[in-house]
Amino acid sequence: MSHVGVPRGTARKRRSLALLTTGVLTLPVLAGCSSDDGGTTGAVVPQDIAVAGRDLVAQGGTANWAIDTMPTTLNAFQADADSATTRITGALLPTLFPLDAKARPQLNPDYLESAKVVEREPRQVVLYRLNQQAVWSDGRDIGAPDFVAQWRALSGKDSAYWTARNAGYERIEKIERGADDLEVRVTFAKPYADWRSLFSPLYPKEVTGSPNSFNDGARTTLKATAGPFRLGGVDTKAGEVTLVRNPRWWGGTAKLDKLVFRAVKPQDRAQALTEGKIDVADVDAAAAHRIVQAGRDGGANGQPLAQGPGSADGPAAALRSWAVAHGSNAEEAAAAQAAREKARAAAEAYTAEQGKLRSYVVRKSLEPAYTQLALNGESGPLADDRVRRAVARALNRQELVDTVLKPLGLPAAPLGSHLALAGQPGYKDGSGALGGQDTEEARALLADAGWTREGAVKKPDGTKAGSEAGKKGTKDKGATAGKDDKPTAPEKAGPPGGKPGTGGDDGKAGT
Repeated sequence: MSHVGVPRGTARKRRSLALLTTGVLTLPVLAGCSSDDGGTTGAVVPQDIAVAGRDLVAQGGTANWAIDTMPTTLNAFQADADSATTRITGALLPTLFPLDAKARPQLNPDYLESAKVVEREPRQVVLYRLNQQAVWSDGRDIGAPDFVAQWRALSGKDSAYWTARNAGYERIEKIERGADDLEVRVTFAKPYADWRSLFSPLYPKEVTGSPNSFNDGARTTLKATAGPFRLGGVDTKAGEVTLVRNPRWWGGTAKLDKLVFRAVKPQDRAQALTEGKIDVADVDAAAAHRIVQAGRDGGANGQPLAQGPGSADGPAAALRSWAVAHGSNAEEAAAAQAAREKARAAAEAYTAEQGKLRSYVVRKSLEPAYTQLALNGESGPLADDRVRRAVARALNRQELVDTVLKPLGLPAAPLGSHLALAGQPGYKDGSGALGGQDTEEARALLADAGWTREGAVKKPDGTKAGSEAGKKGTKDKGATAGKDDKPTAPEKAGPPGGKPGTGGDDGKAGT
């Protein structure tokens, strides 16, 4: 992702945004579980962040942050939650284990005194010791009832809750109060290595305690928050969500007075930056190139801009346009003069915008998000493992990654693990077991499963190929099947500083 950060023109604005940028766009590595052995493999993408010490960040002010659209919900666990939901709730709600600069989950002392596995047999038990100062905005202590309500809402056992994911929560057997109100004891029915990813964000029981409040009660407001900011207001008409400094926050006081998330379409962000409507924005490759080019072009000493309206016209085209505009054909001359005037105005506007864009810098980094294709192997044609493997072998993952990341100048390497990303502890590339893209092999697998270009071939009993679940077809050359073929649902990325789920079950049907 390309990230427009700190304007260079105003020193105060630069200092006020530096820490914010560091906190939100943590390192490029994301996802999954991490091991405790500290080992790290895979390529690590270097940070590109304007780091500044807290004492160098100016006190006060407002940061205007561009988002794609107004969030339809502030419940990050619903299907219609988006990146705006994630960013907003990241400043309002507890994140128990944010990621550090090496993408390792670290205990957040603002909410926890300790959290560790205290038992492994016969059940995995995690004991959380809460910070005694941690309270919701209504004054109630953060405690076991909030953990219980969120677990019940996300466990998947009650279909009345409209949840988008339940990875990890479905493995919890029970949650109890510990030795006192500050302790929460979580017992898992099945071991879950990625337990640190759970309860982030943590919602108050008033949001997760019932299906109605979970589904609709957090659309435009939150009944209680517990972060460095509190919700100041949601203005749907203006397309703004305003957060203000939380006066009851017990941690390090937020430097900013306000944080305003403003809906601005990606194609309009370059102009919004020049007009001062936004200070921070994710931009596409075209806008990023404009900003970088603005810093290079300068436009000093009467030198023309390298790009912009009319920049592609050569001397011959310019001379021809002038000749027509001053020719004897009055109609053609008038049209040419109008076109030249329009081009001149566009060039002047572009030059003015480029001059203002020179005060911004572009920083590029991968964000804590990933894209996963998961195949439902429970029923239908995909119940046949040969068909699933054929789909996997037909896809060119490298080409997909190149299409998304290369235009942004970001490292383009497909993931090789379902559990962690390159640079994270415990990352190991296991994609060799599946094999690379191979169209012929995909066709062979489909043919072996009874499929042709015209569709499924009928078997003697009248059923179509692929109708039997769990077939054990011919394996790929050098490939080995997974431990099981349980389907998994695609998971959305976790919140900034949090960790996304890994699909819940050990078996992965995705590619």
